Amino acid sequence: MSLTPLELPGWVEFNAWRTGLKEHRFSVANGGAEVRAVFYLDGHGRLRLPPNNAYMPVVFRSERERPSGRTAQWLAASAPLVEEMRDRGVVNHLHLPPEVDDVRPWLWRGFLVRVGYTYCLDFPFDVGALDRETRHHCDKAMGLGMTVDRVASIDSVMECLAETEARKGFSHRIGARELRVAQTLLGSDSLRMYVCFDSQGRPAAARAVVHSPGARAVAWMAGTKTTRLADGANYLLWRHSLDDLSSAGATGIDLNGANIESVAMFKSQWGGHLAPTYAVRTYSIRAGYRFLADWRASSRGPGQRRSAPGRGSRAGG
Repeated sequence: MSLTPLELPGWVEFNAWRTGLKEHRFSVANGGAEVRAVFYLDGHGRLRLPPNNAYMPVVFRSERERPSGRTAQWLAASAPLVEEMRDRGVVNHLHLPPEVDDVRPWLWRGFLVRVGYTYCLDFPFDVGALDRETRHHCDKAMGLGMTVDRVASIDSVMECLAETEARKGFSHRIGARELRVAQTLLGSDSLRMYVCFDSQGRPAAARAVVHSPGARAVAWMAGTKTTRLADGANYLLWRHSLDDLSSAGATGIDLNGANIESVAMFKSQWGGHLAPTYAVRTYSIRAGYRFLADWRASSRGPGQRRSAPGRGSRAGG
């Protein structure tokens, strides 16, 4: 059974290295079905989702085809997973992948649940599904002599990420050292980095994607030079990377969030489907403070808020 990108040993080791959290793999088989997950544990044994992780990996496998049979197996197999999570405790919101579309086991056991959204694009990538404006931007970039390559050097990638951070006022919290370690642990096949270069060979846009053949890839980080925002560099970058991932055996790509309006508009143009995602956490004083902080931020109105680097902002560029 193939691993999903966020289950890859290199990815898990990278997150444990940079956060000091401890890896714990959970799995349970029940009546022909399997549920497995990857936990990251702090020094008290509580679950925490590391920064810049789209999801806590949770995978459900069943040989049954009828929805009623699969649902029954899911409810039975997921119960031990949820019980262990409740017993350990949860420090922050644990985002679940879009494949987990039934969160009743968490609700029934007293978890706080919130909803978000992402776009998922299935492969093979259909260029004909692109809207007219997106094709226009790609053609414009090519007309300006731009090209896209999959790269091993991180310098061009970091250059684009840093400029986006400065422009949008947030941090990916991934520096050159961290990206180099991730590349070493994952390898170039699993951590696929793409750069769009202008006609002079200068980096214009970049993105990094975590990939595992036979599974849906996960967009990780992206950045675009300010001077190239109107030139279509980001569009050409995405189109090339989607073709490459499809050829490499990915079944699709999760675009990693669609909760920020400007980013969601860009991601909606690529022919994917909007999928709800859920985040769970145990009730606590910390959770109460977080709720109040979110409420206060939302009550100020869009003109007074400054977006933090949440899901939906990292992979848009």
